[in-house]
Amino acid sequence: MRLLSKENILNKELLMKVTLIIIVFCSTFLIFKALQKPVIYNSTLKNVTYTYSRDSVNNSIVWKVDKPYYYIDSHNSCRWDAVGYFHIRDNYYNKNDADYAFFPLFPFVWKISGIGILFIGLFNYLLFGISITIFSFLFLKNVTTSLTERLCVFTVSLTLPPIVIYYIPYADALLTLTFALAVFGLIKNNYWLFFISILLFAMTRPIFAIVGISFIIMDVLYFIKHKNSRHFFKELSLKLIPLVMGTLIVFFMFYLNSGSFMKYFECVNKYWNTHFSIPDKIMDWSIESFGMNVFTIFFIILPSAILFINYFWSEIHSDKTTELQSIFNGNTDFVKTYFFNNALIYFWGVFLYVVFFQAGSLNGLSRYIIASPFFFIFLFYFYPNFKKIKLNKFAIIFIFITVASFMMLVNQPKLDPEINFNDSGFFTLLISLIYLFLLRFMNTILKVSLLFIVAIYNIIWITYLYNAYLCNGWIFT
Repeated sequence: MRLLSKENILNKELLMKVTLIIIVFCSTFLIFKALQKPVIYNSTLKNVTYTYSRDSVNNSIVWKVDKPYYYIDSHNSCRWDAVGYFHIRDNYYNKNDADYAFFPLFPFVWKISGIGILFIGLFNYLLFGISITIFSFLFLKNVTTSLTERLCVFTVSLTLPPIVIYYIPYADALLTLTFALAVFGLIKNNYWLFFISILLFAMTRPIFAIVGISFIIMDVLYFIKHKNSRHFFKELSLKLIPLVMGTLIVFFMFYLNSGSFMKYFECVNKYWNTHFSIPDKIMDWSIESFGMNVFTIFFIILPSAILFINYFWSEIHSDKTTELQSIFNGNTDFVKTYFFNNALIYFWGVFLYVVFFQAGSLNGLSRYIIASPFFFIFLFYFYPNFKKIKLNKFAIIFIFITVASFMMLVNQPKLDPEINFNDSGFFTLLISLIYLFLLRFMNTILKVSLLFIVAIYNIIWITYLYNAYLCNGWIFT
């Protein structure tokens, strides 16, 4: 009877999460459609901001204009990196040499699905919804959080601004889903599901080096404790083999088509000038992404360093043990802890890559951090601990970090000198953080009421970013 009751509760929670996924998508769609109407746009957003229009003659010029949101068609829906994925879908890697910068799994899935350009965004959003549903059930503990809390946190995760990337024809949704399935495989003690998922994960986006290094760092940390070389190499091999295999399959495909096994590296160096360098300044050429990147640095990357150093210190100074912990033996708690700390390392790997391989440009940082499977692991796993932080301690830390981040926000040279609506990415994320912390102090009515306000602000900003993508304005990823 108790088992049946628990199963009914899980089914109820699943149904409510699916409903929330649908509601958020429909709300985003309706708000976007409303702001396409001149009468609605002119009485709302026009009073606080502008939209963009790219010059039809000189493509490098972007005009600030007072126009309602763009219409959605097959041309406007295929911008920036989506063009490369579209080329690969229809022409393999025979259209443009620059297409070798993009890994093949997403365009292959796109081609097999037969979905047109107008609906691939909906398909990606559904993949994203499935992914965070899996992560929320795996990592958000129901023993320390109420159902209402879990649904509020889940809703916030659906509306964080960088997730706009899941609405467009990019590979991020598939990347998130494959990693979610990999972790699910470990929780269910199914190595082959993990193996296949990680192999496909490696074929989706070129982040094999960062993820591989994060695996190595975590396993070295455990090796320091147990000192068992055989166990260390076995564990690391089981993680790295599918990751390396997926990457090598992609490189071999590139070799067969181009004659160069290193074609990916040649391409990104030629067209994106991606190479190691010591930046002489930190910059960002996108108005919309700058605020989100500032938040990411101060409220995710810096705290993640503190959390990992604390974990590292406690592990190093804990009693040595002969216990051979493994993520492959069905130990659910260890799997969750492992991937939470793995996410902390991943955040720093991405940050260091962006700073040192993009000549100090922060562009894309918030996308690579927040619109990633590792962030949702971080969010859902850490929330029960986050809510335990005392109010006075949180207030002191929050004020200090907010002041520091705000100084960077106002002092960094950018396209718009003053604080305005285009900095909403910073404020939506900040408000979402405050809301999540204060959840424990609210009754149900207040939780839902404030959630509605936070979600609407986030969704409006998501539609604004999506419109910037459609009108070919400043890209925010």
